Amino acid sequence: MARPRNNRSLLNPFNLARRNALTKGLLGGDRTWLVIGAVVWGPRLIKRMLGKNEQIVTTEKLLPGMSLLITALPQRTRTERKLYRRTK
Repeated sequence: MARPRNNRSLLNPFNLARRNALTKGLLGGDRTWLVIGAVVWGPRLIKRMLGKNEQIVTTEKLLPGMSLLITALPQRTRTERKLYRRTK
C-alpha cells in the first residue's frame, strides 16, 4: 500500500524540480530541464552510490573510571595485499 502524501511535499520546490526534470527533461527532451535535473538529482544519486554504510563492531557500556581507545589499522600496500592473496 502506498503511503499517503501530504500537500506540502507536492508543493516543495525541489520535488517540483525533480518531477519536471524527469518528465520534461528526460522524457520530453528539454535540455534546460535536463540540466536542472542533473543539478537536483546529482547529489542524491552520488550520495546513494558512494555513501558508506556504517558497520557496528561492538557496543559496550563504559563505567566510571573506564576508558576507550580507538586506533586505526595501517593501510596495506599493494604488494602486501598481493602477497596475502597468494598465500591464501
